[in-house]
Amino acid sequence: MTIDLRITPFSFRGSYLVISQVGENWCGCTNEAGLYLRTVRGAAGMPLIARITVERDGESAAFEPELHGATLVLKCGRGKAEFCFDDPETLLVRGSAGLGITLDFMSDRGAFDYIYRFSRDGRAFEMANCFKNACRCLMRVQKGEASLDQVWKEKRASRTRLTVSGKGGFLLALKEIQTEWDGEWKEFDFDGSANSAREDLSAFAARMPKVPSGYRKTAEQAAYLLWASIVHKDGFFSRDAMLMSKNWMKNVWSWDHCFNAIALSYSAPDDAWDQFMLVFDRQDPTGLLPDSINDARMVWNFCKPPIHGWALRWMMKNMELTEKQLREAYARLSRWTGWWTRCRDYDEDGLCEYNHGNDSGWDNSTVFSVQPPVAVPDLQAFLIIQMDVLSELAQRLGRKKAAQQWKRRSDSLLKRLLDDMFPDGLPKAFQSGSREPVNNHSLLTYVCAVLGEKLPEHIRKNIVNVLIGGTFRSEHGFATEALNSPDYQSDGYWRGPIWAPSTMLIADGLYRCGEKQLARDTARRFADMVSASGFAENFDAVTGAGLRDRAYTWTASAFLAMAHEYL
Repeated sequence: MTIDLRITPFSFRGSYLVISQVGENWCGCTNEAGLYLRTVRGAAGMPLIARITVERDGESAAFEPELHGATLVLKCGRGKAEFCFDDPETLLVRGSAGLGITLDFMSDRGAFDYIYRFSRDGRAFEMANCFKNACRCLMRVQKGEASLDQVWKEKRASRTRLTVSGKGGFLLALKEIQTEWDGEWKEFDFDGSANSAREDLSAFAARMPKVPSGYRKTAEQAAYLLWASIVHKDGFFSRDAMLMSKNWMKNVWSWDHCFNAIALSYSAPDDAWDQFMLVFDRQDPTGLLPDSINDARMVWNFCKPPIHGWALRWMMKNMELTEKQLREAYARLSRWTGWWTRCRDYDEDGLCEYNHGNDSGWDNSTVFSVQPPVAVPDLQAFLIIQMDVLSELAQRLGRKKAAQQWKRRSDSLLKRLLDDMFPDGLPKAFQSGSREPVNNHSLLTYVCAVLGEKLPEHIRKNIVNVLIGGTFRSEHGFATEALNSPDYQSDGYWRGPIWAPSTMLIADGLYRCGEKQLARDTARRFADMVSASGFAENFDAVTGAGLRDRAYTWTASAFLAMAHEYL
């Protein structure tokens, strides 16, 4: 299939290495536009490892990228340069006769970057010491010749360019080295490695949720994105982790992972469980989950909404939990729920608050146009569902008393929500303490529709009437800020664009409120938009155009789950 390397990175399941085309000064790197080998490691001071230039007769050659299975092919007239992975650390590059590639390691951007050469067992190697990227790249030309253009300057090279070519073609192997090379090196078979990678991708894709035939091409693209966005466990990642993107949103945030776990839960339960539990492995003793993690860093300044009970409820429809998993889920969700009720009810009125828009996942929503803490109906709804799930888990574990306690707590919070946050039959947010209503036109307050049948009928009708009234709904789905709001912005992050999580939560709420056809229509609009615009972080609500990071995994996962469930 064709691949736009400006949008979708080329990578491999488990790898921290990426190839993509980036623009000038990408992410503040002061670079030239071009094709780059990148790293998604959290410790990297700079994500760009080396600029890749395909050459013919010593001149830069234009190319057309295609994805053949798990192999990236750059077509240059009658020749081609091909890239595939032998394993997560090892990238192979093969070129036709007459072609060459140059790797410019941009050593002038690093304090100690350079290449040194050595031999082992009669074979020549180059080691690129990429201090700026928190890694080293060990290279060997298995076929063809290598020439090094390097200028040493005190403690680094001011220029470091390796060119590989060959009259009969070339084969270069590049291996990421984190600590020390173990000395093992095999002769690589490019076709064998490419076939093995293709089979791994095919097996992964076969475990994705089934979708209608009209969306199969989009589903294939979604499967590739999810597969290629996984990195192997390392550092703070205690399990293999599906990043949100291998562009620049290269972390796992503590609600994003839930949507990926749901998509995997249909036919890949072990992978689903790993993605769900990934952030719980780093749960604080207080019960708090980190805002985000990568292999090198955890962020605790914020948190994310407690949608984990909602997500686990969805997952349990698709996969059977073992007793060990039931116990683990019960312990982790209990601590997470306890943290919210113990640490985020500042005015002690029985309703929890968000400390910041980031805590809700809707960073700049107009709900947070006033000084937080703010009590929002969606937060109470998530906690009610989480308590219901805890009650079910306790029941299945034979803990009847605990099951009854969680049920009572759920009922009590539901009553408080209905009594205090629906003054005119519609959900409202208010400031903690003063209970001053927050004037806003955000979709966030209506996400409490996920409670479905637990809401009184008149409230369900009121919410549905607002959602279908045209204020939020465009031909592509539900805008996160009312289309007629003075604060609406077409690229305003959570002040207008359509997002995958809000769409999936609203669709689930509509379905549970009895509006099954409306839920299906919501899923269809989203699936059509994604098929046309790709798996963007978010979308212009009016045009449907993709915005921000254009290769976002929760978008692909939400597409797969909704297309399967509703279409």
